[in-house]
Amino acid sequence: MTGTLAAVRGSLTTFADAVGWPLTEAQAHALDLDRRTVVLIAPRQSGKSRSLAVLAVHRAFAEPRHRVLIVSAGEEASKRLLSTIRSVTAHPMLAGSVVDEGQSLVVLSNGSEIRAVPASERQVRGWSVDTLLVDEAAMIDDDLLLSAAIPTTAARPDARIVLASTPWTTSGPYYDLAMQGVDTGTEHVITRRWSLADAPWITPSVLAMARETLGDLRYRVEYEAEFLGRVNAFLDPTDIIAAVADYALTPPERAKGGSVVVGADWGGGSHDPHAVAALGVLDDHGANERPILFLPWLEAAHRPFGEQVATVAALQAPRVRQAGAWRTDPARYQSGHGYDVQVLNSEANGVGAWPSDELGRLLGPQRVAAIHSSQRSKEDGYGKVRASLSDRRLVIPNHPELLRQLRGLTYEATASGGLSIAAGNPNVHDDLADALYLAALAMPANLRPGATSPEPAGCEWLTTPAGIAIPRRPRPIYAHLSRRAGVLHAYN
Repeated sequence: MTGTLAAVRGSLTTFADAVGWPLTEAQAHALDLDRRTVVLIAPRQSGKSRSLAVLAVHRAFAEPRHRVLIVSAGEEASKRLLSTIRSVTAHPMLAGSVVDEGQSLVVLSNGSEIRAVPASERQVRGWSVDTLLVDEAAMIDDDLLLSAAIPTTAARPDARIVLASTPWTTSGPYYDLAMQGVDTGTEHVITRRWSLADAPWITPSVLAMARETLGDLRYRVEYEAEFLGRVNAFLDPTDIIAAVADYALTPPERAKGGSVVVGADWGGGSHDPHAVAALGVLDDHGANERPILFLPWLEAAHRPFGEQVATVAALQAPRVRQAGAWRTDPARYQSGHGYDVQVLNSEANGVGAWPSDELGRLLGPQRVAAIHSSQRSKEDGYGKVRASLSDRRLVIPNHPELLRQLRGLTYEATASGGLSIAAGNPNVHDDLADALYLAALAMPANLRPGATSPEPAGCEWLTTPAGIAIPRRPRPIYAHLSRRAGVLHAYN
């Protein structure tokens, strides 16, 4: 038994197996504390907190009178981690080892202590510890990490520090230490990574849902563990160039139908125009292998609010009463009566409140959604635009102002863990870009191929740099745009 306990105390992997909380090979290697500071970069849900809990108990169990301090980004996270620690210590092998379980403290019979606290000056400052474990270190305030947490190890020459986190911005002490420790690291700092391949419990279906929910940029941070630049171009210029085709826009008075989702952005003054963008599924007559999104119409204009409301409402084709419901009439499209507007997302912040309400009255509240533009709505909508461009599923017109606005979008990581997306230059508007993101919010993320119309005689074709074929005078197909199914149907 003495030999067994010696092996358990001497090896984190052996200990984890013995107490029924096994670690993967990647987890165990990352937590081999061969330097004073280990910076762990890992995807979301890859077992960071669980592994830190096992490490904390092992360090306390292996050495008498050992002091472990765990700092979490928030109070709830701290409570969850302490609960996991208690579950580990409940194993029969550790029976009799725990002599006290306080609100934030576990004391072992060998005199060791494990303290789990949220990140606050009052909770952290003043302790002297042998092992400091910081969970979600990238989200901890810089001053707290440098001036309170890390100094708890100053009086212990053999102390060990683990800074574990999903990455965030390319600034701050977590990032700086991570960069110091790359490759072979330094004498005191080493950086180790886990990848999605090291977390097989995160299934492809979970990842697909996460990408759809979070958007491409946040997905890269949360699941591919990439650092974000503090301020960067939001859209890759190469992706924008690859999506451009010099096709003709079709104003509603000349439209021959097809379904669209629409975004309406409302200007706030003489130098801030209104903008509207329609987004539909291209009727490509079967030329492309998968559904392609495009903008059949967009416009920025300085009109009185009432006139702009009427202009946006005119996008909708006349409807007829069929089977107890109002429906667009395909036969009317041939004479040019607008589009089948399935969803109209109208910015409702500030000056947008009245026009959004008025559009709801004119078109029906089931068709008009008042969107209160926020950091999250922009992340979601612009994330869809970015993903569509990156996946080569979106064609945009050769519209100089739209292209200028898309190229000028920048993002900044915020302290709350979100993204602030806006025009990087105050002299460049983002009204057309915002109308596009509002439309993208309404478009289903996954569209299954549907029927398209036969190619008409004399159809002229264009090709984007990415190889997407689009008629010179394109139109959207009629599409029942279900957010859940994304099933497409075309008019005959």
